Amino acid sequence: MKHLCARLLVIAVLAGLLAMAGCVLSQSDLVLTDNVCVDIDEVQTDGSFSTFAVAEGFKEQLEKKLKEHGKNPKDVKAIHMLSASFKSVRVEAHDWTVTADVDIARDDNGDSSYEAGPAPLVSFDDQSLEALKGQNVPLHADGVALVDAALASLLTGADPRLILIVNNESVTPDPSESDPMAFTTSACVKFQIVIGKPGNGGGKK
Repeated sequence: MKHLCARLLVIAVLAGLLAMAGCVLSQSDLVLTDNVCVDIDEVQTDGSFSTFAVAEGFKEQLEKKLKEHGKNPKDVKAIHMLSASFKSVRVEAHDWTVTADVDIARDDNGDSSYEAGPAPLVSFDDQSLEALKGQNVPLHADGVALVDAALASLLTGADPRLILIVNNESVTPDPSESDPMAFTTSACVKFQIVIGKPGNGGGKK
């Protein structure tokens, strides 16, 4: 179970491969909608732990995505998160229920000084892994606001680094060497990049 919720959100927020891009024309702005998805395979024998995971590389990924569309960072008007989803795609042997809290913090320098946070992002209270198949998990407003601010900072040239802080309280039944918890989860974050056309906020020098 170690790294369960951390990895569930590593995506979350947002440092994986940009995939499944779509674009629509909204009046005179170009809106790119992307999903960041990660599959996680786990086999764990302990259910009580505290740990963390790092999400970084947003700036590099953004520049790659803009290049695909012949754009550059100065063309971007806004970036924000639209939604997130978490689901189990494989649970072996039997179901497990987990209780955990996940906070998020911003630590661009990697020195634990935290430019923002920690803020609550998601909570699991006796959450069945089987029930997570196809189920959306609500996110806390404070954590979402921190992620949005981090994404917005890309507009000023920052390269945000997010820390997911996991406090896992319990797993039922208790995993063990003879009965390990084996599962695969998939987590996705959907976000939007708004690109202004010349004369409408885009192409600024």
